[in-house]
Amino acid sequence: MSEEILFETDQQGIATLQINRPQARNALNWETQKQFAQIVTAVARDPAIRVLIITGTGDKAFVSGGDLKELSQHPDTAAGERLNRVMSVALHQLTQLPIPVIAAVNGDAFGGGCEILTACDLRLAAAHARFSFAQVRNALTTGWGGTGRLVRLVGQSRAMELLLTGRLFSAAEAQTIGLIHRLVPIGQDVLPVAREWATELVALPRQALAANKALVHAAANRTLAELSQYETELFTYLWAQPDHLEAMKAFVEKRAPSFNMTDTATTDMD
Repeated sequence: MSEEILFETDQQGIATLQINRPQARNALNWETQKQFAQIVTAVARDPAIRVLIITGTGDKAFVSGGDLKELSQHPDTAAGERLNRVMSVALHQLTQLPIPVIAAVNGDAFGGGCEILTACDLRLAAAHARFSFAQVRNALTTGWGGTGRLVRLVGQSRAMELLLTGRLFSAAEAQTIGLIHRLVPIGQDVLPVAREWATELVALPRQALAANKALVHAAANRTLAELSQYETELFTYLWAQPDHLEAMKAFVEKRAPSFNMTDTATTDMD
């Protein structure tokens, strides 16, 4: 793995994927896209990882999309197909991970950087960060699955305006419309804040986290009847699991529960 993507996992199972191309405003060239996708696949196969944080290096940019300097040398349709395929698959896989994925937006997120955000479950941003779905300004649409996810996050009307204008908007506005959950004050590094959030999540029952994530995603494409049935299946499965039994026992004994004591791998929630 090159130094253009930094990846590490701590003893709690908190993994950090950091785009490390500050000289290019953390834009993704071909090689970085490939490595990003490989890391997401590796995370999916590693049951020891409990939370994934995605961030960038420095305080100028989170991800500024694809590396236009490199991509401009590949005007053929095949290059567009490759660009679409690699990151679309990777971001879809992010949404399917049975663990929480946190975006720690350390700086500007433009184009594909905003699409990455939409594939994360929880999103915090530095107060100075700016956002733009800038694809239209390059005579393109989103290419990594971002439109559908954006509509589900902020609604059709807001998504239409952001995608048609490609305008810049602030972190404060991003929070107001629901694209960002938390703002990190100016002068404070986003990564420690994200790790603190991740630590809170690690303490929660991992099977229940996976089930709740799966249920929220299912709500986007299932009927109410189908969703209700899926909810029933997940709820009744979890009811007899060790973590729920521990939660009830802890309640009766008036103490804090200790979750994930017998869990070695997240159960498939599909």
